[in-house]
Amino acid sequence: MQPMDDTFVLNLDATNPEWRRVTVKSSPPGRWGHTLSCLNGSWLVVFGGCGSQGLLNDVFVLDLDAKHPTWREVFGGTPPLPRSWHSSCTLGGSKLVVSGGCTEAGVLLSDTFLLDLNTDKPTWKEISSRWTPPSRLGHSLSVYGKTKILMFGGLAKSGHLQLRSGEAYTMDTDDEKPQWRQLECFGGQTAVIPPPRLDHVAVTLPCGRIVVFGGSISGLHSPSQLFLLDPSEEKPSWRIVNAAGQPPKFAWGHSTCIVGGTRVLVLGGHTGEEWILSELHELCLASHQDFSP
Repeated sequence: MQPMDDTFVLNLDATNPEWRRVTVKSSPPGRWGHTLSCLNGSWLVVFGGCGSQGLLNDVFVLDLDAKHPTWREVFGGTPPLPRSWHSSCTLGGSKLVVSGGCTEAGVLLSDTFLLDLNTDKPTWKEISSRWTPPSRLGHSLSVYGKTKILMFGGLAKSGHLQLRSGEAYTMDTDDEKPQWRQLECFGGQTAVIPPPRLDHVAVTLPCGRIVVFGGSISGLHSPSQLFLLDPSEEKPSWRIVNAAGQPPKFAWGHSTCIVGGTRVLVLGGHTGEEWILSELHELCLASHQDFSP
């Protein structure tokens, strides 16, 4: 796979949206298997991935609203181990959280690190938990309730094997000593259990509910179903969301984001037979009242 170092933006408010390449003086080293997260609306932060010289653990930020956008490297003390296929999310618009992934030697990781980019001297801090979910890659991290994180899925270590996971875990980073715990999802007449998967996407709605789409499951293709979970419920349970329109092709390794709180975008991915890097789909949530059951 060829490491890439280009950056593109798409203005969805335009009458005829078109992709535009962001011209910068210099870019971070080309990479794949990294994470790209949003900070304070217009800022982007890149962490890790695999470059032409091996795995990376560097951090770069970019302000898209700047007159002359420039990638800037952030040095924050002792960084996490170099990795790819990890997951990341941002808290409070300024804190980057990185979890799991895979090392150069193919070892799966179970650590969790936090970097506050809103300080004069950002410093990496490992979030030590008495118990951690099994080591994994290809999972998702989603923020809800401002300070809480939901981890879902991935390719997880199970004894001497590495198996797809369908389990969910939560952590409240606002606790004095944050701890990971497994989220027990309850059954019911309308409850379902998403098939174990990796390389899926997950987005958080304004109401705190989390939507999961796609991923690699057992077999060649992934069903293009939308799953919904409210982790703050007393007895959380998964539900299937039926959305009208033409869904994206069964895909894994795709990317997603939520725009304006009501529009979810899904870009690219792999069908098991071909890469569909330029295919863009939009799901409008406004008419569904945030998927109220």
